[in-house]
Amino acid sequence: MKPTAMLVPGFLIFLLALVQNCKGECKEALVKSEMDVNRKYPLPNFIAETEIQNIILHNNHIFLGAVNKIYVLNEDLHNVSEYKTGPVLEHPDCAPCQDCSHKANLSGSIWKDNVNKALLVDTYYDDQLISCGSVNRGTCQRHVFQPNNTADIQSNVYCIYSPQMDEESLQCPDCVVSTLGTKVLLSEKERFINFFVGNTINSSDPDNSLHSISVRRLKETQDGFKFLTDQSYIDVLPEFQDSYPIKYIHAFESSDFIYFLTVQRETLESQTYHTRIIRFCSVDSGLHSYMEMPLECILTEKRRKRSTREEVFNILQAAYVSKPGAHLAKQIGVGPNDDIIFGVFAQSKPDSSEPTKRSAVCAFPIKFVNDFFNKIVNKNNVKCLQHFYGNNHKHCFNRTFLRNSSGCEARDDEYRTEFTTGLQRIDLFTGQFKQVLLTSISTFIKGNLTIANLGTSDGRFMQVVVSRGQSTPHVNFQLDSHPVSPEVIVQHPLNTDGFTLVITGKKITKIPLNGLGCDHFKSCSQCLSAPSFVQCTWCHNQCVKSEECVTELGNQDICLPTIYEILPTSAPLEGGTTLTVCGWDFGLRKNNKFDFRKTKVLIGNESCILNTSESTTNKLKCTVGPAKNLHFNVSISVSNGREATQFNTFSYVDPIITNISPSYGPKAGGTLLTLTGKYLNSGNSRCISIGGKSCILKSVSHSSLECYTPPQTIPNEYPIKMKIDLANREAYSFTYKEDPVVHEIHPTKSFLRHVNSALIQR
Repeated sequence: MKPTAMLVPGFLIFLLALVQNCKGECKEALVKSEMDVNRKYPLPNFIAETEIQNIILHNNHIFLGAVNKIYVLNEDLHNVSEYKTGPVLEHPDCAPCQDCSHKANLSGSIWKDNVNKALLVDTYYDDQLISCGSVNRGTCQRHVFQPNNTADIQSNVYCIYSPQMDEESLQCPDCVVSTLGTKVLLSEKERFINFFVGNTINSSDPDNSLHSISVRRLKETQDGFKFLTDQSYIDVLPEFQDSYPIKYIHAFESSDFIYFLTVQRETLESQTYHTRIIRFCSVDSGLHSYMEMPLECILTEKRRKRSTREEVFNILQAAYVSKPGAHLAKQIGVGPNDDIIFGVFAQSKPDSSEPTKRSAVCAFPIKFVNDFFNKIVNKNNVKCLQHFYGNNHKHCFNRTFLRNSSGCEARDDEYRTEFTTGLQRIDLFTGQFKQVLLTSISTFIKGNLTIANLGTSDGRFMQVVVSRGQSTPHVNFQLDSHPVSPEVIVQHPLNTDGFTLVITGKKITKIPLNGLGCDHFKSCSQCLSAPSFVQCTWCHNQCVKSEECVTELGNQDICLPTIYEILPTSAPLEGGTTLTVCGWDFGLRKNNKFDFRKTKVLIGNESCILNTSESTTNKLKCTVGPAKNLHFNVSISVSNGREATQFNTFSYVDPIITNISPSYGPKAGGTLLTLTGKYLNSGNSRCISIGGKSCILKSVSHSSLECYTPPQTIPNEYPIKMKIDLANREAYSFTYKEDPVVHEIHPTKSFLRHVNSALIQR
């Protein structure tokens, strides 16, 4: 006998929505029928010496930015080249990229690990890899690829830094990334390469050389950067830098705009965090078109009396921008060529940016974001950015906020603004991931479907169809013990050999987009409800790839039902019992369609009337009719129109009362009455009445019922009646007598506490 499998977190995620809908019924059958989430897969992987921060794919080579190294892998994840970036010896008198080895023994010298902060590819000036790290004041290096040898990142390496001899030296345009966190976006604009950078900054930067948001241009000499104007950067004011951190989660370009996604406090005074989207024109070197507003991912749950409960998942964990499949595009009201921000959000701990294990997935179409900016731009919910300007700045004092937000015609007299009203979207999975922390997302299209790759904080990887309907993962397995990184690559999604590259700590794994086989599906309904591109079919009582099913007879498009248990196991002869049949593969046909029209439940040869609104693939609800003959033990069968499955532990019974105790009690009621008999626990519902009034049940068993007698106004003998579903029984009667009266109490006093009698005798 196999040991019971432990319910790992990912398993709970996968079952959560269905188990919640069971309301305590058929849970065990559901667990037994779901897919195997503990399966291990021999997937191609590479393990670096240190933790991996960034990944980029170029010319069939994978570049990994890790601590102190950059690795080059081929698409089979074999290491073909590497370049050492650290540790680096730093000294206050050493400029970035300067050899400081001669100062190794001087005071102030320190060896520092080089944590990769940005990894980019530029093909405009040269075909080259650009890497930026946490050492040398956040400067970058160029690794120029050799002709016909993209893997060579060692032969031609150049530092992107040149000492400044003018007033620009204080700004250090070559200091690009922050050790606290950064997002860098490279874009070719007007024959130049622009770097759009978002940095988390605080007072630990003594030179104030790093900027919160900036746009800088790579010089044509490629030995440094330059700001185009003195407005090409914005900084959180020094007095707010430690108390108002801004974490940059994602950066991307769409049409004419640059976007950053951030997590920050709602206001300077607030302790609550939320997510914002920043937008400005890609050709706006002065950042005059800069705007930001909140994004809210919410879950709404309908409750009794038509009220709704709304949960906000306030902090973004990861994002991915891509096109939707036709099915999802129609659901959310966009076109197939529209860009969509797919984001995984978490609820934070109170007054903290630290996430909890409660997640949601929301989709924000870019055109909705832009329309929202345009609609609210001249309203009262627009204000200046106080963390950039301060409360007393001219932009924040007695000004009317008028500006053109629909295009990129920002004027020099316009200024950066913040919108206090957020754009809301609803969780696409309706609360399915409320017990897990999602840390990664990417998407791809298969046919008309949008498929999401999801990663979790405990190292699980899932694939699931993105739809507003109830969709559960068709891939769910433990990838690693480390969290799945938000940095992902999706390659060749339209091909059969498409794959995604997923980072967990020091490890990168290659996972096929077309699924991981079919044998992890343990039931026919799971097998047939898998997306069509996975190409699974139920064949000879197991789930296999379609091409592996040898005969046409073995290939099923409808599932043979399996009965696991029935509740209750007996019903009174008169019927009226609601029968719950637990199992799997009820009413499910190919293409994930439920069809109960041909599903029948028979008790013996008689039909049990099916309640389709309460039935699922794991649970059938039907109403038992009266017994037609004297055969008390009958079989229950479930038919799908072709075949039937039988279950033999059901009985019609005749519940009877054979005795009661006591036979009398006070008219005030409250007497604990015991009814003895047979089959008293059959059926669903039971009611005991005395003289037409309910006797409140205390306990129920096969041979006895206990209840508390109701009060009566007149002392008399009253009939006892028992109703079990449609069965009515009357036997015996209960006599009510006058309530007892207390005339005297003797003795009238006693000791305050018990005293040992031996002490009294003494």
